[in-house]
Amino acid sequence: MSPALELCHVFVFVEPGAPEAARLEEAGLRESFRRQHPGQGTTNVCYCFDNAYLELFWVEDEAAVTGPTIARTRLAERARWRETGASPLGIALRTAAPHPSLPFPTWDYRPPYLPAGMVIPVALASEDPRQPFVFRPPSSSRPDTWTDGRAGDRQRQAGLAELLGIELELPARVPPGDALRLLAATGLLTLGVSPDEQQRLVLSLSRADGGPPRRLSLPEFRWLL
Repeated sequence: MSPALELCHVFVFVEPGAPEAARLEEAGLRESFRRQHPGQGTTNVCYCFDNAYLELFWVEDEAAVTGPTIARTRLAERARWRETGASPLGIALRTAAPHPSLPFPTWDYRPPYLPAGMVIPVALASEDPRQPFVFRPPSSSRPDTWTDGRAGDRQRQAGLAELLGIELELPARVPPGDALRLLAATGLLTLGVSPDEQQRLVLSLSRADGGPPRRLSLPEFRWLL
């Protein structure tokens, strides 16, 4: 039996310092937390909702992100997606106990910033940099259960509550890998073909007042509703 899967967070590669965050701030979202990844060469800024979060991701240390420990992730190519045609997107999953593994082939990523013995399972299909980076992070509980204050007010100021679902559009020349097909079959995402050859992820975000969901298209940071 496949484990029960939920969305933990999604990421998108942005320019260093995340100037794209201005589009989120204009819509009322507020930064929840940020973190550096020593040895991986990346930094993020995150926006929490009740059940998941959005991570803006960028490279600060080219030597680290192109090093032998990190190379298999293809993060360097993903960060330069406008030049390389790689996917700038990531989909992080959590599994319900007692099923700790993902229901598709994975490899164990051991980034330098994790404690010894801890790994991040990454979809084998994500070795193709044109595919989104699909993985299970070490810590994947819902932000509304965190007790350390990192989640802040979880975008209540913007009137938003949960990440309801995601729609992924791939160029016609990039067939979805087995991980994406499984996520679509389980209803965690909707797959489509991009009309303009641009890979994009549309987030559906519920409103705290029960109104119609808001939709955010990445990597353009364009609000559709």
